[in-house]
Amino acid sequence: MSYRSCKSLVGDSILSPTSDLRPDLPRDRFATRAAILDGAAAIIASQGLQALGVNSLAHAAKCDKVLIYRYFGGLDGVLAALGAERMLWPRIEIAASDVDGDAGLADAIYALLLEEWAAFSGSPLMREASAAELASDSNSLGAATSVQRAELHARLISKLREEHRIPPYVDLPALVELLSAALTLLALRAAHATRHTDADSTQSFDSGTPQGWRRIEKIVGSITRALLAVDG
Repeated sequence: MSYRSCKSLVGDSILSPTSDLRPDLPRDRFATRAAILDGAAAIIASQGLQALGVNSLAHAAKCDKVLIYRYFGGLDGVLAALGAERMLWPRIEIAASDVDGDAGLADAIYALLLEEWAAFSGSPLMREASAAELASDSNSLGAATSVQRAELHARLISKLREEHRIPPYVDLPALVELLSAALTLLALRAAHATRHTDADSTQSFDSGTPQGWRRIEKIVGSITRALLAVDG
């Protein structure tokens, strides 16, 4: 029995059963595995999760598609490995603040949310992974995104509690999750609008423009300072 090679996707040549990779590629398990993950990430980032298939992935990774099953067990295994080995959610560090009290806490929350939003907006893979989490069909990529976000947010909240006094009336986890979710949706919507040039240009608010970004930055600051009863 012979396996169809990646090369055969653009031609009709068939490799022998003993040929796992194209002749011009080294037989390195770890390099091939990394190439498969890189190819999957590239396809998802540029075309979306729906474009990922065994043939398209084998072509992108320049390997025989049998190796996808050998190393990962199939596409779901590839997605699970992406979730375990690649960043699907921004990793934000909280900068030290020179401001004490509620104002310092408000500034810290404001800064981390905007930094997270900027990193998320600039990463097609993160955006597509988050979209996969919202898909009607469950998948390993969406599940991994949910886990990464929960773990990273928990670390941020723990760090905020270490460095700041949290007023008893402030539900810090809910505040971070609510504003982060709103910014995530705005980033996904802006990316979608960019891909669809026929989007309504008469809308009163466009989060994909510099003016929209400035308005969002202002309102996030206003919300955090108002909830923490900070004047100014």
